[in-house]
Amino acid sequence: MKIKTQLSLLIVCIALLPVLCATSLPLYHYFTSPQRYLIKSFKEVRSIESIKLTEDDWDELERMLKDVPPNVQIAVYYNQTVIISNLTDLKAGSHLAPNELFDLIRSTNNKYNYQFQAPFSSKRHIRGGYETIPDTVFVISRSPVSDKRKVGIGHFLLPAFVFLIVFEAACITIIISLLKNITSSITAIERDTQKIASGELNTAISATAKKNMPNELKNLALSLEKMRESLKDDQERRVKFIMGISHDLRTPVALIKGYTEAITDGVVNDMTSVKKSLAIIHTKADLLEGMINDLINYVKLNNTDWRQTLGEEDLYTVISEFTQGAQAAGDVYNRKISTKINLESGIKVQMDKKLFGRAVENILSNALRYTKEGDSIFIKAWHDEEKASLSIGDTGKGIAQKDLEHIWDLFYRGTSSRRESGFGIGLSVVKTIIDTHGWSIKVESEEGKGSVFTIEIPLKNL
Repeated sequence: MKIKTQLSLLIVCIALLPVLCATSLPLYHYFTSPQRYLIKSFKEVRSIESIKLTEDDWDELERMLKDVPPNVQIAVYYNQTVIISNLTDLKAGSHLAPNELFDLIRSTNNKYNYQFQAPFSSKRHIRGGYETIPDTVFVISRSPVSDKRKVGIGHFLLPAFVFLIVFEAACITIIISLLKNITSSITAIERDTQKIASGELNTAISATAKKNMPNELKNLALSLEKMRESLKDDQERRVKFIMGISHDLRTPVALIKGYTEAITDGVVNDMTSVKKSLAIIHTKADLLEGMINDLINYVKLNNTDWRQTLGEEDLYTVISEFTQGAQAAGDVYNRKISTKINLESGIKVQMDKKLFGRAVENILSNALRYTKEGDSIFIKAWHDEEKASLSIGDTGKGIAQKDLEHIWDLFYRGTSSRRESGFGIGLSVVKTIIDTHGWSIKVESEEGKGSVFTIEIPLKNL
């Protein structure tokens, strides 16, 4: 539950306290009122046919019972029978002769003040005349000699006070629990962030495992965990970067150093050998320059400013230009390159033409590198209503299954590429370019049978 929600609930509960106190008084009065029991007994007695009272008499009796104060006990005496009573020593249904009733009253008159009422007249109006009947209904009421009202208030204040104490204790318990939960969560997050700040990135954020953590802090812990994983990945890539550069640059640098020392020391002294050594030095220098350019280009890809310069390009024209260059490269490397372009002219796509060219050139370069003379390379392009697709495939070495899931990783070099020069960032550059355009790329490969790279370009927004 969110912190805001928990605090809101707590505030609502505290705000309801006076409302509950205000409503508890009438509720207490209702449940403890003697009238409640009298009226209930009255309804039961009224249904007894043997009690000869008119409807007006019953209504008058009901009004009298409802008007009884809370501190007054009452009993209704009819034909030597107590038909309604909330007196503790005079139960409803008791049969008492008048003298027995008065004996009971005399024995308790030191505790109670008694009052007798005959609510109905001894004469009743019947069709223009009068019928004289004896008074058969008496209402006996009594109240304690002491001040019953104070006792009643005391009886109410005690449960009200207990209720307030329990409610306040519950509120305090909730507040303490909430503060303890928030404090422990923040402490756990602070401890984990200190580990991250000190460079300890191998331990997961422990705060993510807390079950009762408020949602905001849990989301913060999850974000910190993602940050930790990202920092760890960056650290691993940095280590790979340093190892990759040191490994890949060491070979051409060692060769350049070796040939220059050979020339300087006179080991290579004839002009033909010197020229060959200088040619090798020049070749290795070009290789170093190419590696450095690859690194610079990769770093530039992480700058998102280039995305603001996307232009609308005709897809058919761009791919046709690429296939023409690919066929020329196939002639140089003695590869069989076939093309099949099933694209309609006029399909416009937002792209950076130079970066797209670099991506497909990197794929083609790998196809040329990992095939031998006489192998085939094919380029296919087609489209449907939702997307356009470009496939570049070959019949070369292929990619081992264990390498497929890592080919997009920076500095990763598969089993078949470890003897080749380079940093292993070519396909990582391809993946970065395709992803930042909002496109997708997939690869299908089988070792010894070749590979197929397919770029899919959505057309739904065109």
